[in-house]
This record gives sequence, C-alpha cells and structure tokens, in this order.
Amino acid sequence: MTHAGVHVVFYAIIAAASPLVLTATFVVIRSDRPRTNGIAFLTGFLVGTAIACLVGLVVGTTVVARFDSHSKIENVLTFLLGAALLVVGLRGRKAPPRPVSEGSSRSEAILAGLGRVKPAAALSMAALLGFGGPKRLLLTLLAMAAVTEAGFSAPADATLVLVYIGVATILVTVPVGIVILAGERAAEILGRGQSWLTEHATVLRVWLSIGLGLALMVDAIVRQFG
Repeated sequence: MTHAGVHVVFYAIIAAASPLVLTATFVVIRSDRPRTNGIAFLTGFLVGTAIACLVGLVVGTTVVARFDSHSKIENVLTFLLGAALLVVGLRGRKAPPRPVSEGSSRSEAILAGLGRVKPAAALSMAALLGFGGPKRLLLTLLAMAAVTEAGFSAPADATLVLVYIGVATILVTVPVGIVILAGERAAEILGRGQSWLTEHATVLRVWLSIGLGLALMVDAIVRQFG
C-alpha cells in the first residue's frame, strides 16, 4: 500500500496546487455571505472531486482489466502531462505579467461570477472546479489508476480515495474552515492573503508549472526505468 499511497498523495498535491482554486475560494469567503457561501463552495468542491474519483476508478478498472501494459500507459501520460506543464511554465516566463484574475476566459468567468453568487450557484461552480479542467482531471485519473492497479481490498481502496480527496481539496478546506471558526475576524487575514496571491500570481503559475512538470517527468522516468 505504501507505493500506491505515495503516488496518490503525489498526484493529489499537484492537483491541489492551483492559484485559480485558491483565488476563487478567497473570492467566495469574502463575499456578503462568507460562511454560507463558503460551506456551499466547499461542499460543491468535495462533490466534484469525489465524482472525478468515481470516474477515475471506473476508467482505472477498465484499463487494468484490458491492458497488460497499463503501467506503461500511466507512465506515458504522467510524462506528457509533466512536459506540458513544463512548456507552459517556460512560456509563461516570457509572457508579460498579469494577475490571476486576468487569466483564461474560463478563469475570468469563474472569478467574476463567484463575487456575487448565492450558495446554490457557489456549490455548482465549485463542483465544476472540483471535477477539474484537463490537468486536475488527468491527475485524478492517474491517482485512481494507481489505486486500482495496486489491487488492495475495498477498505484500503476507499482509504486511498479519501486521502486523495482530502489532500486535493486542502486549498479550499483550510480557508473555509478558518472562516467557519473565526468568522469576521478572518476577513483581514484572508484579505492580505488574497492581495498577495493576486500580486504574485504570475510568478506562482510559472514556477509551479515548471517545478511540478519536472517532478512528474522525473517520476515517470524513474518508474519506467527504475
């Protein structure tokens, strides 16, 4: 279980490392209804991540059952994802700086909508974020493939899935938890955090992409030839 657990946590950490998700969380918990919207946002994010895990388990079971070289497929996908992140990071170093709120049209739509949403809308938008874009969804699929490939018992598999969900959602769980416990007293701290994140968004995106991309590529190479 150790080997599979390490890779599940590894993929979960990379999935969690998203400036967009953290910024969206800050926007929600600094809205007019911070606790209510925060709880709804966290619930939706957890549900979206859990659905992605369920899809990943189905896909992982199918791949393991049909392909003898499923580990090679996983290694190739891991390497390609790492290479894509590395390219994005290197290209980002040459691009003019811009805050995270001025990213892709998808990012703009999410952040613009979250500033004035009601709990039901916060839940649904968070579910989409939790399910993930291409990077997060592929990482979830890879993590669930590692779970099914290990061939453990159902309780062990469930534990690994819960570990993945817990780690992959930590950038939402912690800020929302602070708001639930501290309420208005957390506003100033979270406001400083949001300002810092916006100011350093470009640098974070670049170095996260480069660092995580290299980590994925090295992991794929070591598993393939180690």
